[in-house]
Amino acid sequence: MKKALFVLIALSVVALVSCGGENIKPTGNKVVDELNTKLSTVTITGFPSGKESSNATWDLKLTMAIPVVKEVLPRVPGGWVLQVTGHSDAEGGITSADNYKLSAARAKMVYDRLIQKGVRDPKLTQKGVAGTMMSGKCGKMGACQRRVSFRIVAK
Repeated sequence: MKKALFVLIALSVVALVSCGGENIKPTGNKVVDELNTKLSTVTITGFPSGKESSNATWDLKLTMAIPVVKEVLPRVPGGWVLQVTGHSDAEGGITSADNYKLSAARAKMVYDRLIQKGVRDPKLTQKGVAGTMMSGKCGKMGACQRRVSFRIVAK
C-alpha cells in the first residue's frame, strides 16, 4: 500500500513539473542531449498573461526543479552553459519588444531565486526569448507558452 501511494505521488510530481512541452533539438553532443532531456521535465509554468510573477504553484515547481538543476550543473561540458530561458505567449506579437522584456524578467526572477536557494555556478545563465520557442502543448496564446525552461546551450 505504501509503495503504491509513493508511486502515485511520484507520478503526480512528474506531471506537475513536466508540462512545458519543450521541443528538444539534438545538439550532436550526447551528454548535452541527455542533460537537456532531463531538464525538459522541470519546466516552470503558471505565469499569468503579461506578468512576470506567478501563482503559488510556481514556487512549488521551482522547488521541484532545484534538485534537477543542481544535479545537471556539474555535468555541463566545457563550452556549454545551463540557460534559464524565459518565454511568453504570442499576445502583442511573438517577437515584440514587450514580450522580450517580459520573458527576460521571468528568466531573471527564476535565476535570482535559484541563486537565493544556493544554486550558484558560473555555467548558469539567463535569457528571455519572447515567443520564439513555442511549446507544442497548446496554441500560441495558451498559458503553457508563459513559462521558464532550462536547457544546455553553447556558450
